[in-house]
Amino acid sequence: MPDIQRILVHVSPDNENGPIIARASRIAMATGASVELFSSVYSASLHQAYLFDKKAELHAEHGYVKGVEAKLEQIAYLFDAQDIPVGVDVYWAPQQIDGMMRKILRFEPDLVMVAHSHHNILTELFVGDSEKRLIRECPAPLLLTRSQGWPEHICIAAGVDPLHACAEPMRQDRLVLETVQQLASVLQADMRVVHSFHTLPQAAIFDEHLATDYEGLQLKVLAEHRACLNDLLKPYALDAESAEVSVLEGEAHKVLPRYVRDIPVTILAVGHVSKGMLERVISGSTVERMLDSLECDLLVIKPPGFVCPTDYDI
Repeated sequence: MPDIQRILVHVSPDNENGPIIARASRIAMATGASVELFSSVYSASLHQAYLFDKKAELHAEHGYVKGVEAKLEQIAYLFDAQDIPVGVDVYWAPQQIDGMMRKILRFEPDLVMVAHSHHNILTELFVGDSEKRLIRECPAPLLLTRSQGWPEHICIAAGVDPLHACAEPMRQDRLVLETVQQLASVLQADMRVVHSFHTLPQAAIFDEHLATDYEGLQLKVLAEHRACLNDLLKPYALDAESAEVSVLEGEAHKVLPRYVRDIPVTILAVGHVSKGMLERVISGSTVERMLDSLECDLLVIKPPGFVCPTDYDI
């Protein structure tokens, strides 16, 4: 991850933005970055009201956007007061995610910040899909923030998996570690590393010899994971036995939410590997599956050379 010089913050004109604005200000002050406040907006009722008068609809749309810009300008004063360079921008987009992605691809930020919305059945149909698409498609590091504020002293954890089934798991994990190391340094935060692995349940093992020595199999798998983790952590003067490193047995989407709650962790940083549609339907993304269970902010980092899978008109 390069130095953070440009931060893009998605602001909701209708919701409370205090927590995400406070985070953006803290990161910008620590890194010297500029901030762009952005909203992707649309009004279906406005569109319906001017269904047969395009000229009037465009005029009303322009007025709506200007009204949102005025709200963002009020928030921008908070950054001006701290001498943080700040700009505002608003896109009119029937699908919020389309406006957000076009802005991200045009602005090319070093960090994107979006407030996470807890999902129920209804929000999963609308907001949830937008967040999942951001997780899959946003090329820049994406920080999904919670409603609670940060404590004065924060903890940032790097979730790594050197045995992940992707082309270059070590390279992606090193990017996650370097990002966390950089953020921990500028924010004067504690840095931790966590790795989880899952041993097949005994009932799923059909080899009679392995089934009878299931405990031995677990120890063998643990040793293999620790060895790979030690190779990964050598450049960072850490190993699997370090106090700052945790090796957990269990499915990541189940054990990581407990881990961040127990430490406690302020930001969990993870790499994200793209999956095909069928694989997402069958197993889902680990990041997406634990999204609503996490009680901390989530920083999603794409692998080196990531290319947005959707062709947006920018």
